[in-house]
Parts: sequence; C-alpha cells; structure tokens
Amino acid sequence: MTLRRTFFVVGSLLLVPCLLMAQTTTAAGSTAMAAPAPQRETVFPDQGYLSPTRYTNRYFGFAFDFPEEAELRAVARPMATDGALQVLDLAGPPPSDADISLVAFRQEKDGPNAKILLRRALDHDLYVGVEELRQLSKTSIGGHEVYFFETRRGIEQHMLLATDLDGYVLEFTVAAHSDKLLKRMEACVEHMSFFSPLDYRQHLEADAVEYEGPAISAHRLAEIEADPPAQHLDQGTLTADSYRNRSLGFSYHIPAGWVLEAEGAIEPSVERSRERNTGAPAIGRAENLLLNDCGRTLFSAWARRPGPDGQIAYDGFGEITLSALSLSCFPAMSFPTNAGDVDGFKAFISHFALTHPILQDMRESKSFSKNGVIFLFFHGAVAFQANGEELSRRLSIAMAVTQRRGYILTWFFAAPHDAELQDLLDQRVNFDPSPPVQRAATQPSGERATIAGGSREAASSTASASTTGQQPDATGTAGNAAMTATSTQPSPTATP
Repeated sequence: MTLRRTFFVVGSLLLVPCLLMAQTTTAAGSTAMAAPAPQRETVFPDQGYLSPTRYTNRYFGFAFDFPEEAELRAVARPMATDGALQVLDLAGPPPSDADISLVAFRQEKDGPNAKILLRRALDHDLYVGVEELRQLSKTSIGGHEVYFFETRRGIEQHMLLATDLDGYVLEFTVAAHSDKLLKRMEACVEHMSFFSPLDYRQHLEADAVEYEGPAISAHRLAEIEADPPAQHLDQGTLTADSYRNRSLGFSYHIPAGWVLEAEGAIEPSVERSRERNTGAPAIGRAENLLLNDCGRTLFSAWARRPGPDGQIAYDGFGEITLSALSLSCFPAMSFPTNAGDVDGFKAFISHFALTHPILQDMRESKSFSKNGVIFLFFHGAVAFQANGEELSRRLSIAMAVTQRRGYILTWFFAAPHDAELQDLLDQRVNFDPSPPVQRAATQPSGERATIAGGSREAASSTASASTTGQQPDATGTAGNAAMTATSTQPSPTATP
C-alpha cells in the first residue's frame, strides 16, 4: 500500500524556481498568452494550469516543472473528508509510481503551523514504521521558511515539505518507487518559480489547459452554492399509491396504505446515533454542502404514521425513501453502463460512500440488469439507538441505486426483518422510453478547457455530459423492474 502522508506546505512553500523551467518560462509565456489576467476576477487556491510537464498556480503565483519520464497525469479523487482543498494530484504508471500532490488548508486562528503539522506527519510515519532518510529540517526556498523530511518504507520513498503563507497551509508530497526519479522530482520542487499572480500567463506552456484540482473545485463549489442544482430538480407528483417524475422519466408503485413524509427517518437517525457515539459527524462539511445543494428527497413513504410523540412501534415500521443526486456536482463519479463492470462499480462506490455513510452497514453488494436498467443493490443490517431509548434498534436495510438522465437515483429500504424487507423490494419501478430531457441542473454559461482529474479528452467528455444532460441513461428501453436482484452479475465486492 502506498504511503501518501499529508504534508503541510503553504502556497509559498511550493514556490521555488526549477532550473529547467527558469530557462523556458519567459519564451513560452510570451509566445503563448500575453494578455494580463483580469484584476477583479475572483480566483480560488486550486485554480491553475496544467501541461504534460508543468503546473502553474494562478492564485498563489508559482509554477514548477516535472520530469517527462515520470509520465505524470492528473488523477481524479473523491472530496477530502478533513476539509482540505485539493489543489493538485498527479500520478505516474508502474514501476516508478511517481506521485506529486498538493493540498491547501485555511489556517485557523491559533491553529498549528507548518512546523507542528510536519512534526505530526513525521511522528505518524515513524509510528507506522519507516526509515528516516532526512530528519525534520528547515530551509529557505524563495525567501520562505520551509520545513521538510524524507522517509522510505520498502520501495516507496517520499519527501514532505511545509510552509506558512497568507493564512494557508499547503500539503505537498513528492513520492516514487525510483530513487533516481524521486531526486529529479525533488529538484524541480526545490526550484519552483514565484511571481505575481497577475503575471501567471507569462509562465504557461503553449499546451497548458485550465486545471482546478483532482476533486470538485472551490470554484465549482461556489457556483453550486450560488445556483444549487437541487432547486431545478423536478419534485415529481404523488398519488395515493404511486410516484411519478416526468422529467426523470419513471414512476414507482408505493405500498397501499402507507403514509408520505418529506424526509426519511432511518438514515438521519443512524447518523445522529453515530455522531453521539464518536463525537464526529458522519460526513464532512463539503459533503453536507453537496448533498444539500445537489440532491433532494423525492419522497419518503412509511408503513405507519408516527404517534403524537413522534414514535413508531418497532414491529410496525417500514420505510421507502427515494432521493436524487445530480452527477454534475461529482465530476469524478461515474455510474457504469455495464452490469458486469466490477472495477467500474468499485470506483463508483468509493465516491458514493463519502456522501452515504450508511453503506458501511451493507454487507452484500450486487449489480444486475432488468429490462435494460442497471442497478447496484446493497443489503445489510443496522443497529442504532434512538433518543430516549436504552436499547438499540436493529433493522434490515437495503439500497438500490441506478442512473437516470444525469442523476443518481437511490431507493433506501428499511424493515424490522428480512422477510418484511423482501416485500418492499418487490415493488415496481417503470421507466419511460422517451429520449432524455434537458437536465434542469445547469452549469454556468461559458466554455472552458478544463482538466478535472484526467486527460483533456476525459475532462471534455465529463463536461459535455454534465452540461448538456445527454449522459447515458441507465435504461434505453421502456419497462419495469423490481428491486430484487434475482439475476445478478458478479458482486463488485466493494462493501465500504
């Protein structure tokens, strides 16, 4: 397993001129893009430019080259759960497995500085068991005080650096399985160039494209907060025993006699119970923001109406909650179009679990296709303690997940026992054969050539699917399907 410690480096820390870059920067910048950056434009720490051998950050004003033989390419990552702003993540192929990453933290008042954070990182490495090649030391890079150390474990060797700058702390890591390549990469970091952020265009290579980090960017988060996609999502219509959503093109049969509620009961109760037990929220602030702005509960149906005290008898409980989540908010998350794509489902689950911590209670996962509709099905059990109760409740739970017209649809089921749960899974969902409609969760106007955790081609494809609403449906034909996975493909075996 690759050791990828978080290394705290402030924007300034990583700003030192690489000798190779210093020889080519002026010529490249003057011939490529000479127009000055708009001075009034809002810029975020993770906004920069990336070419095959150079990264330029326009917020802090620095650039550095990386060796061509490292074959470094942008990779996609889920959002960090610790509040970190992911600025850069590049990785190369085996056997060298080169890696350069940069993360920014807004420094809190009276919070730890770069030296303390790096000391903690080294202590952690030593506790795990590494060879200390260079102990925690201090140097000066571009006039900035920088702390660094270097360790090795097995064939993996990495260098961590840290500095403080303008209220930010950056985490910067250089790692590789090749000592020779690592030294070349370290040399480039140690020769980064600093410049005024207004002059960033002078430091771009001709083939540089916009890059906003490996996960959803601060820039995109600001756009989402300004115009939440959830506000454009069709809520659908409910009758006594049926839910219909014309925009998403499907309908669902609700068990007779069930009562409708605005939100589900079990998932929030489980999260509150765990937060009381652990003292920490189940998901991070950024994930909460995305869930609130990018998704919504379409309906929640309960077997019984709560009593005057809000309680429901355990034996009579049952819940079906349907929610939708806009894929435009998660550029690195892709729902497979083939039920047998095990690796694709593993990748999807790794992202999806960050906003759905209930998945840790699912002990079975299967992918299956019914009438052209691909589902990912989870089954498990959960125990939680409700407020005012001494004993924990135990419930059988399941989730069915599919993709529909640019949204992830999730059915959550809960019942006291598996027998009652099975009855809920037999309810029918019907999908329309009509062509996809223009998705309501729109992106802001304007085209930009961006790399978001992948190649330019991959990024272009992702952007197209996110903005036009033409992402492939989970189904290409009309039909209905029960949630029961009676004919399953091999399990993704990716239980969180």
